[in-house]
Amino acid sequence: MTKWKCIGRGLAGWHASAVDCSSSGGTLEGYVEKAEEGAFVYDADAADEEAFTRHILSGPMLCHLLPPDGDDKFTDSDRKAAARMMPGLGGGFRTLAILSQNKSYSGLDKVGIGIYANLLRKIPGMKIGKVKEGRVEWE
Repeated sequence: MTKWKCIGRGLAGWHASAVDCSSSGGTLEGYVEKAEEGAFVYDADAADEEAFTRHILSGPMLCHLLPPDGDDKFTDSDRKAAARMMPGLGGGFRTLAILSQNKSYSGLDKVGIGIYANLLRKIPGMKIGKVKEGRVEWE
């Protein structure tokens, strides 16, 4: 059975993720029921929409395989591969390949949950918590 490591509410509702899967459209209560003890929870319902959107589009992605303070940067080799694929890509994939050519774009980098949580804490209005004994304990 999947044990959720991260539960969040973005602009489109609640979702959860684990090492090898993700889910959307559930409820906070349903996800907490199946979460591991200490799972990270965030609620962007009252967060600054512009800042949160900027984080989602340009900030790094969460990777549960990394240690909490770990990162996995999009490399020059990755950039070259994206550039070679660009002619065959369309839509959002082409847009990401184009954005990836700028070394300052971090939207394809991956970070551990500790770094991700600290980035979310910087967004005005963001609620942060952890699952403790089957319920969310908010900071």
